[in-house]
Amino acid sequence: MQRKRGEKLEQAIFDAALKLFDEQGIDAVTFQNVAELAQTSRGVLYRRWKTPGELLFDAVHHHIHQNSGIQINEDYHDFPDTGSLKNDLQEHAKRGQRLLDSMNKYFVKFSIYQIVNNSDVVSSDATKEMEESSLRLGNIIAKRAIKRGEIKHIPSKEVLLLLGNLRRYYTFVVPNDKPDMNKIIDDIVVPAWLANGNKPE
Repeated sequence: MQRKRGEKLEQAIFDAALKLFDEQGIDAVTFQNVAELAQTSRGVLYRRWKTPGELLFDAVHHHIHQNSGIQINEDYHDFPDTGSLKNDLQEHAKRGQRLLDSMNKYFVKFSIYQIVNNSDVVSSDATKEMEESSLRLGNIIAKRAIKRGEIKHIPSKEVLLLLGNLRRYYTFVVPNDKPDMNKIIDDIVVPAWLANGNKPE
């Protein structure tokens, strides 16, 4: 049997990790089990991932982007310029919701596991990576708004992350009380951007 390499091997590893996670739970995602199911060696996994948790996070990350249609290394300069800060933020919200919809079932499983076991599945590096990605897109939106004269300077980190944080809160914490995202943008996010982006530096 020919050994898998490159992208085919990576896909087989990710598929194996997600199959184990879906069918047997997170404790079944071990390097031994993944290697056997993906028909590779544990050494291949050890060379790339420090823990099975990191491997599982990468597998979920890959799955999310495959199913959302949003590339992992997306060039945010290709993010559509809608002509206004409000519309850019609405487009940002739609993009983010596609990602959240793709990750919903895995996020819930991770959360339950972490509560029951008092253990983080997602590493701090992974969390930092997600935050940095959101900040990069926020900076691009802010620079466009500055060019249009809507704001004078890039808002604070807290304001740049506000839309994503609110979207996650209403998606995962209180999904039954989720208001219309356009109303959140109109009533909370845009006013925060305008106030913070126009205040004296």
